[in-house]
Amino acid sequence: MTPLIAADFSIALPPLWLLGAGAFLGLVGILLGWGVLRVVAPRLAAEAAASLGDGFAGPFGWLLLALSACAVAFTPMMPTAIGQIGRSLARMATTQSFQERVSVPAGAERQEYEFALRPQEIQRLRFEAPGSLLVRTQQPVEGFALAKQPDIEVVAGQPWTWERTDETNRPNPFVGQKARVEVSNAGADPVDLTIRADLAPEYGQSAILPWTTATVLAIAAAYAAFRLLPRRMAAVASATTKEAIGQPVFAVALIAGIVLLLAFIVIPYNTFGEDVKMLKDSGLTLIKVLALLVVVWTASVAVADEIEGRTALTVLSKPLRRWQFVLGKYVGLVLVALLVFLILGSVLLATTSLKVVYDAREGGKLDPVWRDCAEEMITVVPGLVLSFLETILLAAVSLAVSTRLGMVPNLIISFAVYALGHLVPLIVQSSVGKFAIVRFVGQLFATILPVLEHFTIEAAVVGGVPVPWSYLGWAALYAGLYSTVALLVALVLFQDRDLA
Repeated sequence: MTPLIAADFSIALPPLWLLGAGAFLGLVGILLGWGVLRVVAPRLAAEAAASLGDGFAGPFGWLLLALSACAVAFTPMMPTAIGQIGRSLARMATTQSFQERVSVPAGAERQEYEFALRPQEIQRLRFEAPGSLLVRTQQPVEGFALAKQPDIEVVAGQPWTWERTDETNRPNPFVGQKARVEVSNAGADPVDLTIRADLAPEYGQSAILPWTTATVLAIAAAYAAFRLLPRRMAAVASATTKEAIGQPVFAVALIAGIVLLLAFIVIPYNTFGEDVKMLKDSGLTLIKVLALLVVVWTASVAVADEIEGRTALTVLSKPLRRWQFVLGKYVGLVLVALLVFLILGSVLLATTSLKVVYDAREGGKLDPVWRDCAEEMITVVPGLVLSFLETILLAAVSLAVSTRLGMVPNLIISFAVYALGHLVPLIVQSSVGKFAIVRFVGQLFATILPVLEHFTIEAAVVGGVPVPWSYLGWAALYAGLYSTVALLVALVLFQDRDLA
């Protein structure tokens, strides 16, 4: 039996269920917002409903429906995982600390106490008492004593502590689903035992659900605000998005991307157990290149072809300024790129989760658990965000080029910028100590070209190294600043362009 057939892919379903359930809750939030808007402002609600055919909202809604359908379909297959996820989400929404004090009578021998603690949620534990106590945390089971954790001697003024980071050398003092202790007090006076604990969700990966919901609602709110405020720019952006979706290259990119990402599950990389890392690296590069191809193609069709075909002259004859035309086109390109990343990014997350199970069975490893699949999925997200930032930066460059040149030169220049932008650090480094003209060319490239290596963290994603939020923030700031400069160049080039 082949590993593909033998693999129990139900292990990979809970992370996908979290993604789908988050999309479902986001969709419910959008519908509730639309319902409130229909009561408060019926006209705006009608415009919101009509926006489903404007190019972005429709495919975005279908994507949410597809993810929601997956969540509904997977629910009967994973009752145990849903219980674990529910407890973890409840812990996220409640207090993260615990404290309780009990009085141990004088001369007590193995006095039993039970606390409202789940051992799996304990991150830091502390026993303290004003007198000497002997605490046993693991009781005999069926006549056999558990020897994993010795009895704890709590001395006055010397609290006993345990942290999750100590688990390698000192295991969790509690086992099972409840925290029970047996306390002995050899003294002549009662002693108060205080237990303090810092708690965390047992399955922190369950945060995929609320984060997905928040992302869906943020995208919907930002798009709604854009549709309602700069209406003229929104009309141009809508036309650009619809035109991009109608192009064959958009459908070809999505179909090719989905087929290749699914094929990555079974492709043998011969990396001695590191196939999951190769899938993430290959998937991120594939999505970025396909999105860039769609964006550059759309920029050429939406700007260069409209100028050559005199369509731009007709559009600008209406009460629409040139800067609104350019910015509207750019927002349309960003929306197209966002659609590509949302669709193919969802497929990449799914294939990453499935690849963990497939790779384990193919390599004869121990069966993974669903949290392993979720962890691998989470590490992909920063790479998707940075790849999207790189794409919208290059979209601004492509838009500036398309105001003067046609499709073929635009494709050549944009992909040349993409290639050289990743080589900027190497160019600068290789020019050190060379002739003055070589140093000048190296510094010129470093000044003019974007440093796209800022957005390349495949090594960190592949290695599972966490990417700090601050890095994503600085990368977004850099992408925003360079895109602004490129758009200013586009405005200057387009302002004097003869459309007649």
